[in-house]
Amino acid sequence: MNATELSTEELESLKDSLLLQKGSILNKSHEFIAEQSSISGAGDEAEVASQDVANNISIHLHERDRTALYAIERALGKIAEGTYGQCESCSEIIGARRLQARPFTALCIECMEEQEALRH
Repeated sequence: MNATELSTEELESLKDSLLLQKGSILNKSHEFIAEQSSISGAGDEAEVASQDVANNISIHLHERDRTALYAIERALGKIAEGTYGQCESCSEIIGARRLQARPFTALCIECMEEQEALRH
């Protein structure tokens, strides 16, 4: 039994969604690697500067995708273990609406807000 208030069908739907997101990120990752290996340093200063900006944006997006991929993998592992939907901080059940909005979340709303307040 999963540590969630989701029905079996809802849980399967979220699992499918997580797998689709994972596939999308992996495809983007392959595109990013191909893009990075095809970049040449030739061109005038404006082209090189423009390419540098584009590269920095691509690297930032790639890092964000890697973070999301890690969270997706953890969520899929929790589904397999039967602990999906349990807050990693307080061990309470994460609400179904939150899980449906953000299927790879690891924290309930209260703990997430608390963590964000500590960062600011």
